[in-house]
Amino acid sequence: MSESGWGALHSKVQLILKERKWKPTPIQTAAMDALLNGDDALLVAPTGSGKTESAILPIVSNILNEGSPLSSILYITPLRALNRDVERRLPEICEPLGLTVGLRHGDTTQNERQKQSRKPPHLWITTPETLQIMLLGSRLREHLRSVQTVIIDEVHDLAASERGSQLLLGLERLDALSENRLQRIGLSATVGNPKEISRWLSRDATVIHGYAPRETDIRVHAPEPRTEDRTLSKDWGTSAEAVASFRHVARLVEEDRPSLIFVNSRNAAETVALRMRSVAPNLEIGVHHGSLARETRTEMENRLQKGEIDALICTSSMELGIDVGSIKRVHQIESPRAVDRMLQRVGRAEHILGGVGRGDLIAWKSDDIAEGVVIGRRAIVGDIEPIGWRDHPRNVATNQLVLLTLQEG
Repeated sequence: MSESGWGALHSKVQLILKERKWKPTPIQTAAMDALLNGDDALLVAPTGSGKTESAILPIVSNILNEGSPLSSILYITPLRALNRDVERRLPEICEPLGLTVGLRHGDTTQNERQKQSRKPPHLWITTPETLQIMLLGSRLREHLRSVQTVIIDEVHDLAASERGSQLLLGLERLDALSENRLQRIGLSATVGNPKEISRWLSRDATVIHGYAPRETDIRVHAPEPRTEDRTLSKDWGTSAEAVASFRHVARLVEEDRPSLIFVNSRNAAETVALRMRSVAPNLEIGVHHGSLARETRTEMENRLQKGEIDALICTSSMELGIDVGSIKRVHQIESPRAVDRMLQRVGRAEHILGGVGRGDLIAWKSDDIAEGVVIGRRAIVGDIEPIGWRDHPRNVATNQLVLLTLQEG
């Protein structure tokens, strides 16, 4: 590799990187040759280390070398919010190269869908579920025949559920449809069993690690209630410890704003928002979860990035890989139940190479406090639980048979 680190890439890609004075991160250097060679790979590196670019740069370089055919790259993520984040970032690389980026998921307007059907982008950004729907349309199937590379972001999250089984079957259908051998690339920051996940992704995939410094700092809080907390708890119909915890979170937000506050369910997000606004009316509080309208979710994401709100209360809808701007600290209300989930959530803080993932876990029930301490300690040392999945889920096979029936009419 050249002195700049980008010497193996297409000259147009090198020029863009030189103009922006970008330097390769460890994962970008480690993955370059294998991806340029068309190999399947699982890229594992800490959050904020440039995994997206480590996959995109060599792939667009290959596309340019082959004449920039449309519908060449399929970029799959588990979340619509992550889709939108990737869509915001990739045009900086792709547009100067004459490559188009298209977002296709449940929030895509009908007008945009029709435009994409008439002329597909060079790079699709989508979700596993939308890929299944795309395979039903005859015109879209024709476009998908040109796909050469599939990039799966946050692959550990998909592998752990039946969404992953659906995706694998979708990729097999795409493989059978495609004019090319599909190159498969997985990206992850938190995977406890990378060798197994790489085999899940592809029998030929290798694991490529990008070692980069990133510390995790997690504090567990169990605030003691005061007299006013006991009084308010009677009005709320909850424990005094819960009221004390909400007041404590408000104080933490005032110290480091803007902040993300993660909860474990959509109902909890609305309840916590109501409680927080009650104990801290001076704070501008937003809410983000999958049941909200697309316009509301997009507005919350934009306001957070612009620093217009003090805290955003969210579920896993903001958990994975999303660049949420200048977040210094993340707060988790009650135990997240898993080490990888805790790491993903605190990974939103200082989402840069070498940043520190700072987080607070606030709990008031004894089980949550004990579990939170264990999860926090394991997260700090990177002791991540292995990902598991069901073999041969019959409900997924049944769903695929229905989809194939619809496809064939």
